[in-house]
Parts: sequence; C-alpha cells; structure tokens
Amino acid sequence: MIRSLLLFFVFVSFLTAGFAAPFVFSLGYVWVDGFRPQDVSYSILTELPVSMIMAVAAIGGYFVLDRRFPPKPSAQLVLTLLLAVWVTLTTSWAEVPDPAWIKWNWAFKTIVFSAFIPYVFRSSIQIEAFALIWLLALSANTLPVGAKTILSGGGYGHALGLVAGNSGFAEGSTLAAISLMMVPIFIFLRQHGRIIPRLPLLSLGYIGAIALSIAAAVGTYERTALVGAVVMGGHLWWHARRKLFFGVIAAVVVLAAGGITSQRWIERMSTVQTFDSESSALGRILVWKWTFDYALHHPLGGGFDVYRIDHIQFPNETADTPPHTIAFHSAYFEVLGEQGWVGLGLFLSLIATSLVTLRGIAKRTRDRPDLAWSLGMARALQGALLTFTACSAFIGVGFQPMFYFLFAITVSLREYTRRAMEGGVERRGRRQISPRSSNVQALAADAHAGLSARTNLERT
Repeated sequence: MIRSLLLFFVFVSFLTAGFAAPFVFSLGYVWVDGFRPQDVSYSILTELPVSMIMAVAAIGGYFVLDRRFPPKPSAQLVLTLLLAVWVTLTTSWAEVPDPAWIKWNWAFKTIVFSAFIPYVFRSSIQIEAFALIWLLALSANTLPVGAKTILSGGGYGHALGLVAGNSGFAEGSTLAAISLMMVPIFIFLRQHGRIIPRLPLLSLGYIGAIALSIAAAVGTYERTALVGAVVMGGHLWWHARRKLFFGVIAAVVVLAAGGITSQRWIERMSTVQTFDSESSALGRILVWKWTFDYALHHPLGGGFDVYRIDHIQFPNETADTPPHTIAFHSAYFEVLGEQGWVGLGLFLSLIATSLVTLRGIAKRTRDRPDLAWSLGMARALQGALLTFTACSAFIGVGFQPMFYFLFAITVSLREYTRRAMEGGVERRGRRQISPRSSNVQALAADAHAGLSARTNLERT
C-alpha cells in the first residue's frame, strides 16, 4: 500500500507542478511512459488511465498555457507525421486486424506524441529535465537488475526486473539495449548537468548509475548486450580526449564483468559463432528470410503483427512437425514486414536524419565554449541512438518510445542550439543558470520565462 501511495503522490505532483510550469505535464507523461507505475502499483493507479490523463494534461497545458517558440519545420517532424499516417493506412488492410489495431493504438500514440515533444521542450533546462526524468524512469527498471547481477551474477532468462513476463523491460535483450543506451546520457549529465548542483556525491552517483547500467546489460546474458557494448564503447572512445586512459578503464570494466559472471556467460556469447545451429539465432534468421520474401510479394506491408501468419520450419524437423510462429526479433524486419518498403524507408530516414542533425550540432558547437552544453548533449544523444540502433537489429522495438523520444529530443536540441547561436543567449543567460544552481531555482526560472529580460536563456 505504501508503494501505491508513493507512486500516486508522484503522479499528482507532476499534475500539480504543471500548472506552474506547463512543460512538467509532459515530463509526467515521459515518467509514466518510461516507468509505467500502473504496472508496479498495487492499487489506486491501477484503476486510473494514467497515460491518457498525462497526455491530455500535456497537450492541454501547451495550448492553454504555453505556446511559445514553436520549432521550425524539420525533416524529422515531417517524417514522423508521415509515418503516423502510414501505419494507420497499413492497419486498415492488416492481415490480422484485431491484434493490428491493438498495436496501432499504442504505436500511433507513441509516434504522434514524439512529434509534440519539440513544441514543449525548448530551453536547455527543459531538455535536460527531459533527459533526467526519462533516465530516472528507465533506471527504476534497469539499475536493480545491475545490483542483482553484481550480487548474484545474473543469468539468461532470469526474472531480475520489476515486472515479469517476456516483453518490454522483462525481455532481456530489450533491457540490455536500454541499459547501454542510457550510459552516454549519464556521462553527459555528470559532466554538463545544470539542474542538480555539481556535488561530489552526485558525481559518484552518476558513476554508480553507469556501472549498474553496464552490469544490468551483462547480467541479462544476451548477445544483444555484447553488440551494444561494442558500439557504445567505440563511440565513447572516439570522442574521448584521453583515449589511452579510456582504454584502460574499458579493460577494467571488461575484467569486472568477467568477475561477476560465470562460465555460462562465455558459453552464451560463444553461440554467436554457431548461429546456424543454435535454435534462438537460427529462428531469427529463418523469420528474417520469411519477412524479406513476404515484403517482396507485399511491398506495402501486412500491417501490425503480421508475423502471426508466418510458418517457420527448422531444417532438422520432420514434415510432421507443426510449423512455428516466430516474432520478428529485429526492429528493421519488424517495420519491413508490417509497414513494407515505404514504412522502412521512413523509419530509416528518421534514424539517418537524426544522426546527421546531431553530427551537425556537434560540428557547429565544437569551437564554441559557450555552447559546450549543446556539444555534450549532441554527442550523448548520438551515442545513445547509435547504441540502440545497433541493438535493435536483434529486438523488435521498431515502435517503442526509445527511438521516437531520441528523434524528438534531437529536434529540440537543434532548435535550442540554433536560437542560442543566433541570439548569443548562452552568454547573456549564463549567470542565471549556473552549473551550481539548484533544480528548484532552474525550474522556477523556466516557469517564469518571458516575464523579464533576465530569463532570456529559459525563453529560448
């Protein structure tokens, strides 16, 4: 009961604070979407449509209380809206209509709300608040797994998270991908965070969160974690100032990971070399082949959950063995099978344009000490997106919020950086939001942005 009351208090706090600073309504939606309190609460929130309440509050709060500085049209926003329209069209001719409309119900909301995010999160404080709340919401599911891994060594198929089952955060590959995706953003917050005062204990806290995130990924015993760790590590090494020192730290992390796991982890990773005989990997390859063949004959896609009509037969099975129905196990084949070549083109274009945008932000701010925050955030988001993109080749998360939130906050960062470079607001606003300013001061200043020239940074 105490847990239920605490979660209800947090939920109400977002709604209450939103009347003072309307963007907090949207922060509440991000918290609900990432943490899903209705799934871990014993009562109260289980009886409420918490996601719908927060969404209505977020959109209503924007239109009624705060419509400043809408973003300029961008490729990401156009592609996002086109994708929302396209998934609706493909659902109208779905092979399995009932499951398709169920998935459309949440996938469509995810896509559309991501297009709304750049209209709400405009200042550096708002963007950083988004990152903080999002990571805190996700961390509630990942960091306990890291702690359990350190204590017990983890294990493949073990229920380590807050929720049970084999989907969402309970699915090992997805949890590993999210854990690794968060690491570059945690590093950014430790180095450039403005909302929370930079105290020694805070720095240690971020280091602990990074360590637990990596441990969580390792503890899932998923091969996806190995792929994601290589991509994440490569990105961090490329942008590290002291590459040799980073290499030493990486070696220590690898040794520590080996110390908390067992021989079973090595055996699990070694199955990458025997993908053609290991049942899980072979099943993926067979369903990918089926999906590609299906897309050749149905170039416009078969609608959500079209995998339900596949009939996969393993080579070593007899003709009498009933065929298997296997999920896509890849975001890219998921989008290809469900949305066809048009949908896959839109999806890949969103990834590409976001990466290009982040690279452009980093290039423009590289020699601007006053925009070090934008440079750090651009590189963090780039690392997170690259890591999640690599992991998604092996998990069906093509319509999960992680992708679309990264696309959206990239647009927010681009717009903020553009205004900062055009108006020089970082120099004029630096004294208003210093690295040691408290979160209360920062959010209060943002809530009253526009009342005086002294809040110029928050207004942009």
